[in-house]
Amino acid sequence: MRKLSLFILLVWFVFPCQAAINDIEHVKATYDYISTSLDETPQQAERNAIECAKQKALEDKFGMDVSNVTNVLTSISDGNDKQSQSNFLSLGGISVRGEWIETTKQEILEKSYISDRWHVRVHVEGRARNKKTAKADIRYTFIRDIHDVESPVSFRDGNDIFLRFSSPVAGYLCVYLVDEAQNAYCLLPYMNQQSGSQAIEANREYIFFSEKYDPNAQEYSLNTEHSSEQNVLYVVFSPSDFTKASDKQGGKNFRNEQLLRELSYESFLKWLSKNQTRDPEMLVCPTVITIRK
Repeated sequence: MRKLSLFILLVWFVFPCQAAINDIEHVKATYDYISTSLDETPQQAERNAIECAKQKALEDKFGMDVSNVTNVLTSISDGNDKQSQSNFLSLGGISVRGEWIETTKQEILEKSYISDRWHVRVHVEGRARNKKTAKADIRYTFIRDIHDVESPVSFRDGNDIFLRFSSPVAGYLCVYLVDEAQNAYCLLPYMNQQSGSQAIEANREYIFFSEKYDPNAQEYSLNTEHSSEQNVLYVVFSPSDFTKASDKQGGKNFRNEQLLRELSYESFLKWLSKNQTRDPEMLVCPTVITIRK
């Protein structure tokens, strides 16, 4: 009787995991991207083209949720903080029924500079999953001041950054920043924490990266040595416990300041893929920010 009970328990744990793996499908798309910003670098254009191709692949395979389409404004940059985020609809996956899990192939087929615009043709292939159930309705905003409510589109060199976060369910949280050099830095959990993720209580608002709200918090500021650069901030949340990616102590930046623990963007994506495959309730929410001098 005891052996039978143990067998049933094992099947109960294995079946959901196997079902989540079986739900994953192969997707692919080719996309022609034209930059909408005069100051967009070739690296930014390539990144935007790849992300747009991912969305196209998801739309082709799973369709679009027309009840949840968010209009993304496109405009030419005028150099101020009111510049709209363009062509990043794909990063949030907010209008498609699919969820990108892993990139298996990525090619820049053609790139040219015509009439002050980058023209990039890309092809991507990957593994994705249909969004069959609603996930936790988390609320998060990256802000420059702890009293801010709305997230700014862009930051200035030297600006502080904080995270306002809340969830209707208890769970676990990690936050990463990926820079243009393809390095992923762990912002949360903090370096002095022993746990592999930040425990979150249900229905509580948090302000992270502020010593005013947590004496043990690390405070961060955003810096760039270029006139402008783009970074991607990843909020990773799940009701189930998980552990941050394996990383190492970072080096020094151009100001000779100690950097955070880091890993390569490729290794970070592999960690994300592994966790999303195992945990269909995991939320991965990227936010693109621009840092200007």
